[in-house]
Amino acid sequence: ARLIPLDVSINGSREGNWVLLELEGILYAPADAFEEWRITRRTETQGIIYRGQSWFKLASVPGFEAQLNAASQSVNLKFLPGVFGATRVTQAPSERLSVTPATPSLFANYDLNQSLSATRGLSTTRDLGALVELGASGEFGVLTSSHVGRNITGNTTAFGEASSNWRRLETTFTRDFPAQNLTLRIGDTSTRTGAWGRSNYFGGIQLARNFALTPGFITQPIPTITGQSSAPSTVELYINDALRQTSKVPTGPFAIDNFPLLTGSGQARVVVRDLLGRETVLVQNFFTHSDLLDQGLSDWSLDAGSVRKNLGIDNANYGSLFGSGLWRYGINKRVTLETRAEVGKSTRGAGVGLSLALPGQMLGQFAVAASDDATAGRGGQWLAGLEYSSLRHGFTFRAEGTTREYRQFGQDATAIGYRTQLSGSYTYASEKFGHLGLGYARIDSFEHGLLTTYSANYSLRLWQRGSVSFSFTRVSGSVNADSFGVNVLIPLENQITTTASATTRDGKTDAYVTASKSLGIESGDGWRVLAGTVASTARAEAGYYYQGSKGMLSSELSASRDQKTARLGMQGGLVFIDKRLYLSRRVLDSFALVEVPGYANVGVGFQSSILTRTDAEGKALVPRLLPYRRNAIRLDPSELPINAEIDDIERVVVPGARMGVKVAFPVRDGRGALIKIVFDDGEPAPAGIELKLAGDDREFFVARRGEAFVTGLKASNTLLLTLNGKTCRMPVEMPSGKPDDIARIGPITCRGVVR
Repeated sequence: ARLIPLDVSINGSREGNWVLLELEGILYAPADAFEEWRITRRTETQGIIYRGQSWFKLASVPGFEAQLNAASQSVNLKFLPGVFGATRVTQAPSERLSVTPATPSLFANYDLNQSLSATRGLSTTRDLGALVELGASGEFGVLTSSHVGRNITGNTTAFGEASSNWRRLETTFTRDFPAQNLTLRIGDTSTRTGAWGRSNYFGGIQLARNFALTPGFITQPIPTITGQSSAPSTVELYINDALRQTSKVPTGPFAIDNFPLLTGSGQARVVVRDLLGRETVLVQNFFTHSDLLDQGLSDWSLDAGSVRKNLGIDNANYGSLFGSGLWRYGINKRVTLETRAEVGKSTRGAGVGLSLALPGQMLGQFAVAASDDATAGRGGQWLAGLEYSSLRHGFTFRAEGTTREYRQFGQDATAIGYRTQLSGSYTYASEKFGHLGLGYARIDSFEHGLLTTYSANYSLRLWQRGSVSFSFTRVSGSVNADSFGVNVLIPLENQITTTASATTRDGKTDAYVTASKSLGIESGDGWRVLAGTVASTARAEAGYYYQGSKGMLSSELSASRDQKTARLGMQGGLVFIDKRLYLSRRVLDSFALVEVPGYANVGVGFQSSILTRTDAEGKALVPRLLPYRRNAIRLDPSELPINAEIDDIERVVVPGARMGVKVAFPVRDGRGALIKIVFDDGEPAPAGIELKLAGDDREFFVARRGEAFVTGLKASNTLLLTLNGKTCRMPVEMPSGKPDDIARIGPITCRGVVR
């Protein structure tokens, strides 16, 4: 027996220096070598003890070969790929970001619209309408209340009426719990629906799972692509012939389940390229869908309160009390269970459903439900559906049926639903041949008989970015009608789009051409014009819109043979934060108060867009931040004066939903000067000596000829220089000048310091 130090390579990959044991011409390796090389040896293989250490035959591993080079003291070991431990290329767990503390704030959104309308044969009418939302946010959560006002000025209408009213729409308190992915709502909200059922608008309390509080969290199953490599390799993953990612894998089996989120079916092609340039191609079909939950994942909602009726008409019209719940659970990666129940004073119901990944890369949905209504009695509902989606083809099929007695909570007890409802669609997409869509729907109701709809549409690309589309719809049964239309869309430069459209139905034709320029994220203007016929009557429209950092203004004109209308609109927001009131665009998301003390008219933006500018105090309000995500608040450095020193022009915040945060950019102001320093003997201070301003931690350094560029200087300053354990204090007086002027001062003498 002898111990041999060798430079070991495994399947062509160098693994470093190891000491192997040779006994009667057989090579042995220690147990830790097998672990580090990720090689699985047969468990029944008996080792030997040599010098107090266990050694195991390399030949006990399937596919073992050894090429020993005595001259270079190296050995190349070869094993089958399947003996190596599996590698999993997976996504890092979704990072739960630390939420930036909220600053207490009040906000209001307004949307005002003044219209003037002249109708043939009637008097001219004026109407001022408003949509207003009030809100308060802080660490406690968010409280909002919205209201609508009609004919606020009380002008006489075309019919001689002069009604003016305000109506409350919604009042809701919302509190998020990001650590638990939960959201609590108290007030006006709506119930969640699953594969079947209806949503009820109600006033009460709702506690529900909310995965959106962890951005990047994937709820649906992620397909796993598997393969193996005989040597360390590069793996290229193609999804539907598009390269999505490149990964490095060691020798052995591997599994990839971190490719970008997709929905539907498709084909994954994996190209494995090893160190020698050899390629292996693996092809695997996959299927996933957003209606499926990952294994062991649950999604739920609990609701209790009173159904709300006549929203926008009555301030508070709440009906009977009820309670409902929805629960979805991923049994495995292919089956998701769903159950839903609702209990009211006169109506009760419950049901169960399944979403399944079926053979043929299809999604199947099946559900049954039952109800017990005090008026209608007991009834039932069933549902079955199929869905398939790929790069080129897709189809859906859905069938539903109910009994005459079936009722859902919130449904009028006297309203009878449908007997059966069938719907289906097919789509085809091709870069060369265009897009085709076919649709079919059939409703058989208890009261109104049978109604069938057929539809077809086809679109084709024109030139580089334009398109032309055709559509046809036929309705037959209790109502009979046909409709045919054609639409041409041609995008131009500078966000300008032109369209031409014609539709004929019921013997009447709508034909018009339009041109429009859309608004962007930053401040700017937009417009639109339209000319043509509507219901065979000539019509023209025009509109101009301006969006600034403090809101948006709009003006519109429309004219037809019988009516002419002019409208002026204004929308925006108000935010009260940190004891100040700010004008803003509508506050629909989160927002930030940015502070750049002492610097006015500096551009401030979100990500790469400039949204607003600082006021005279160096403050600005930035709206449209994304809740629970990283938001980069950035200053425009070209608009900061040359004497301004700032550590970072970008700060990242993670605000809560519709909450305000403060973002401070500490700016070191003052003037700059080139100061020459000499010692008592008249010689300049040596290069590299450190300087400081009294009361400031910033460090400066002397350059050649004893000159130092110092910033942050006020009218009177004291400069400190330390050398060989001694410090001198040098008074520096700044001459008058503009803030951006660079003064030249000196020479000034540093006394008492010896080189």
